[in-house]
Amino acid sequence: MIYLVYRMKMTERSRRNQKEFWAWLEERERWFYRDLPMVREVRWYYSVIGDVYVLENWAAFDDEAAWGAYRKALSGLKADTGWESERVSQDDWWEFLDTRIVTDCPVPVGFARGQSASASP
Repeated sequence: MIYLVYRMKMTERSRRNQKEFWAWLEERERWFYRDLPMVREVRWYYSVIGDVYVLENWAAFDDEAAWGAYRKALSGLKADTGWESERVSQDDWWEFLDTRIVTDCPVPVGFARGQSASASP
């Protein structure tokens, strides 16, 4: 599995209107990933100590080919004026800090305990 990881800092608007921001994020996730079936899973993390008001978005792909298909599909979606207009409205809510690609380790390390524990990427 490989993961495309984005880090974003919430804007002043987001910090002052958190209820509105979280509602926007829920809707954005449904909208953004609707036509990107090669994305296997998406996880969000919110920093509460250290880099406060920083979000991480982890999008999982089966392999590099799936990530390549994502990049190609995203390029096609960006060519749609309406879609792109909606996408760039995210700049009202966050500022991109950085992005990276990470992968699972080549050996079976890590664990999750019980039903309520969630596996971290």
